[in-house]
Amino acid sequence: MRLVLIAEARADAVSAGQLADWVLIECGPDWIADSIESLRNWTGLDADTPFTVWRGVKEYAKSYSLKIHGRNRGADYTAARRTFAAVVFVARETPIDAIVLIRDLDNQPERRMGLEEARKDIASNLGFPAVIGTANPEWEAWILNGFVAKSASESRRLEQVTNCLGFDPTQQPHRLRGDRRRSAQDAERDIKKVLAELVASDSSREQDCLQDTPLKVLVARGGETGLSDFLQEVHTKLVYLFDSVSAPEPCNALDP
Repeated sequence: MRLVLIAEARADAVSAGQLADWVLIECGPDWIADSIESLRNWTGLDADTPFTVWRGVKEYAKSYSLKIHGRNRGADYTAARRTFAAVVFVARETPIDAIVLIRDLDNQPERRMGLEEARKDIASNLGFPAVIGTANPEWEAWILNGFVAKSASESRRLEQVTNCLGFDPTQQPHRLRGDRRRSAQDAERDIKKVLAELVASDSSREQDCLQDTPLKVLVARGGETGLSDFLQEVHTKLVYLFDSVSAPEPCNALDP
């Protein structure tokens, strides 16, 4: 089963694929857990790539002379329409079972609206589900949602950062900034800086935040960051591809 993934960077793509796999394993048939690697194949628009970066879609569409028609309806609407046009073009040559779009909002909530409008407009022409994941304000917010202190030193760092910010960044990472500001107060709220402090700039520890934390916790914490919505979309739009049912059953793993 071919699942096409569009993301902003490799780290985002890898983690999004892992999160989606986790939902499929926890919420799908029991046999998925033992054979997930053979059941699905994460690719980019080109089948031999693991994902396609957003900025590469424009060149892809240009190389195949794909034209985007219709009025622009919000930030990212045109980018999403271009992406959907490209995946429809690819699907004519090689089968595609679903597409997953992962995007940072960068403090622009209207981006989600544009993506959803584009999906709505193209839905009848796709022939397969489209999942949208939008991180508010950036991908690091999802990692912060999954941060659970594993040691005394991590607990101390979380306490120090919480005291400095005036709120718990693992519970409310949407209050952080996705861009750097000049004032000292805004600099303290830089989301990349906060994450680096909590994990001591350890990239493997960042991966643990999404791989080891129960889905229930991610759903409970991720209401404002877009993580809950992404996990629920994977459940409602992708599980049935593997389960051959018209609609997925409620999943206890996603109940906060």
